[in-house]
Amino acid sequence: MRLSSRGPFVACALVLSLGACKKSTALEEEPGGALDDGGAGVFGENKDGGPTSNVPECAEETKDIFVISEEKSLYSFHPPTLAFKNLGLIDCPTGGATPTSMAVDRFGKAWVRHTDGAIWKVDTKTLACEETKFAPPGEGDGAFFKFGMGFASTSKGSSNEELFLADSLGTGLAQLDTRTLTLKIVGPFTGELDGKTAELTGTGDGKLYGFFVTAPARVAEISKGTGAIINSKELPDVYAGNAWAFSFYAGDFYIYTSSDGGGLPNGGGLGSDVTRYRPSDGSVEVVKPKIGFKIVGAGVSTCAPTTGPR
Repeated sequence: MRLSSRGPFVACALVLSLGACKKSTALEEEPGGALDDGGAGVFGENKDGGPTSNVPECAEETKDIFVISEEKSLYSFHPPTLAFKNLGLIDCPTGGATPTSMAVDRFGKAWVRHTDGAIWKVDTKTLACEETKFAPPGEGDGAFFKFGMGFASTSKGSSNEELFLADSLGTGLAQLDTRTLTLKIVGPFTGELDGKTAELTGTGDGKLYGFFVTAPARVAEISKGTGAIINSKELPDVYAGNAWAFSFYAGDFYIYTSSDGGGLPNGGGLGSDVTRYRPSDGSVEVVKPKIGFKIVGAGVSTCAPTTGPR
């Protein structure tokens, strides 16, 4: 992922498998009321509401964070103990494309974005791969060819969830319908984060957050209805480096950053640093340095706890 100045972009609001896109110099936005911002965020309060659907209860294994390494190994990460568990190597027939971002749904399926823009679904229990018909609307430097991604519940207390994408070239926020694979532009990020690259994570209480690649980095709450920045926090001494990922668990944010070239576990003290940002007390702490492998994607389902013991 990289930063880029903003300019004309490709905006798609059609089923991407048809490849129908149109050039535009202004965002096509979903109306603000189309996507609810229910639930209470860690930066402030928003409205509650939303009925619980008949989606099955979450399995215990869907409540942890999942990360994927540069060499395509999938790990579970349990924040209370800071333990990583290697679940195995993902071997999807991608033709050489490698993972760059990941989101996990409440059924335990990892949606893994690859360097060719394609998304594969990977079962976090069996590692079985399923190709999706998602076709990125642009190629090379097109908008939403490179993106971060994360699931968020539709509202506090709801079992329904939505998948959001953040364009790495600065277009802003979009929503991907997981049934039809239709991409809808929501809107640009606002204020000082307008045009910035972000990785996303969502919560079971209906909130959406971004890790923004600024210097130093920032974490921000994002309106699901407009893409506007609701609140943001600068993280002193946290820099994205050459690989970054982002997740939420029990009221805290976990950020994975790397500035070295070590992809494989090597015992040499390389790999990603794990930094915890705790909004409840404002602390920013490297809780697990140089874990020995480079994390390129992280995902946590809306089954994960939204609050923890203090």
